[in-house]
Amino acid sequence: MKYKVFFIRYVQSTPDLFGNVVPVDGTDVLKSVIINDFRKRKELSFINPRNGKIYYRHYAIMPQGGLAVIDVGKYEDGNFVYASVAINLSRNQYQPYIVIGCHHSGFSDINLIADMVTQSLNWALNDSNIAVKLVACNKSIAWEKDIIHTYLNGMESRMFNPMNAFGFELIEEHFEALGKNPNKHRKSANFDDYLLRAKRQEIKAWLHNETDQYMYPVDMMRAIRALYELNVIKKPTYEAFVREFGKEHLIAVSTYNSYMNLNNNPYENDTAYEEIKAYVKEKF
Repeated sequence: MKYKVFFIRYVQSTPDLFGNVVPVDGTDVLKSVIINDFRKRKELSFINPRNGKIYYRHYAIMPQGGLAVIDVGKYEDGNFVYASVAINLSRNQYQPYIVIGCHHSGFSDINLIADMVTQSLNWALNDSNIAVKLVACNKSIAWEKDIIHTYLNGMESRMFNPMNAFGFELIEEHFEALGKNPNKHRKSANFDDYLLRAKRQEIKAWLHNETDQYMYPVDMMRAIRALYELNVIKKPTYEAFVREFGKEHLIAVSTYNSYMNLNNNPYENDTAYEEIKAYVKEKF
């Protein structure tokens, strides 16, 4: 894995009357940006400035103590190819900084990722008259130890953490795996309950034809994702899907929910998926 450290510089986004860029302290404002993104109030978008490609983000750990670790990446053959972006605003040992670590050779242009992070944060900061710049750190700092201490200190200061067992973004998946939603109302494990009664048998027959033969998530999920994306069916629970199609040991609940999350685009540039969508629009 390769990584690079960047210090965060805050400036007034609008120059003063003399055209000077004015340094400011935007740490508290940036913390609010992270909180709003984590709670899905105003979500960050990571876009490649060179070609407009949109990348996706997931929180690797629960933000606390001024630390957030966000995985930013893309889907390739059903796998999430990503880089980790650790944002440390704690000032425990150093001024605010970001560490970008690349895990996959297919997504390892650190400077490009830094540009996307800068662009995304500045979009979220647009209303605050504050902008951020990332400046490469040219000296060795003990960021690994600092990040660990920051996270542990944040955990100690939290009186009650209901999310220790699983991340915020996985709460819905966790309850769906139990056949429940976050409000503890049971969701049906009967696949038929998610289909319109008038077309139930026709849809099920077509789905089995497009799903039963496949052993890998990228193939078995095309048809059901297309139906859900086009609002032909409601989103079945993981339990309902694996029971109906006999896929209990072939797909994990997190993978299923990732494919069914309409914020994700796992079939980008997939001609087979586009053909299936075209058929669904015509048929159903």
